[in-house]
Amino acid sequence: MNVILLLLSLLSPYLSVSPQKESVPAAWLFPQSPVVLATEHSVNASPYITAFDSLAGVPLYMPEEELLQVKGTPLSVTPDPWQGCEEYHYSDMSAGICDGAVLYVHVTPAEAGEYGLYLNGQRIEPQKNNLPELLGSPDFVAEDGDVYMRGSTALKIYRNSQTGEWNGIDLFDGNSS
Repeated sequence: MNVILLLLSLLSPYLSVSPQKESVPAAWLFPQSPVVLATEHSVNASPYITAFDSLAGVPLYMPEEELLQVKGTPLSVTPDPWQGCEEYHYSDMSAGICDGAVLYVHVTPAEAGEYGLYLNGQRIEPQKNNLPELLGSPDFVAEDGDVYMRGSTALKIYRNSQTGEWNGIDLFDGNSS
């Protein structure tokens, strides 16, 4: 509404009838290019990781064939009782495979300690508690850990309820669980 009032007040000298003969401004005779309002956008407005693309080098919904090409044959394959799928175990992570694609990625502290832990290719260190500076505050604090959401993708840091130490980390689609 304010925009309309502002526009009318700016155009009112051209819309009112004057007793004197006025010349028409030249701007009204020639086609004008449309006015585009611009706002300043920062390329990286947030200092935090703004999306969760991959954990331990494995993105969600990576096809099973591609996972096997990238990571090789798993050390073991076990049934996942929660999702009704299979879990492929590698030395640095585990991946839940459902309907031929990665549904979740899980990393334990032992795996992270030996191979490092990378979120979107960036090293994270839950044991040194550098997550608040990379992720901000958790979106949810559950009994068993902290949950960070980026769109529908979730990252959960499992914590020991007594010591506060991290027990594992999962990357998963928040709509699927």
